[in-house]
Amino acid sequence: MQDTLKSSPPENKQMKKATAIGISTSIVFYMMCGMLGYAAFGNEAPGNFLTGFGFYDPFWLVDLANICIVVHLLGAYQVK
Repeated sequence: MQDTLKSSPPENKQMKKATAIGISTSIVFYMMCGMLGYAAFGNEAPGNFLTGFGFYDPFWLVDLANICIVVHLLGAYQVK
C-alpha cells in the first residue's frame, strides 16, 4: 500500500516555500500600507503612523510595539 502513496516533499523545501510565502505576504502588506498612506496624505504623510497623528502620550506603548515587531521578525528569520 505504501508503494502507491506519493511521498511528501522534503521538509526543507516545504519550509523554504512557506517562509517565502510569509515574507512575500508581509512585503505586500507593508507596501500597500505605505502606498495607501502616501496616496491618502501625500507629502503630509507622517514618517511613523503610530505617532504621526498625535498619539505621543504613552511612549512606552509605542516602544513595546516596536520591540514586539523586532522579536517577531527575529523569530521569523530563525525559521528560515
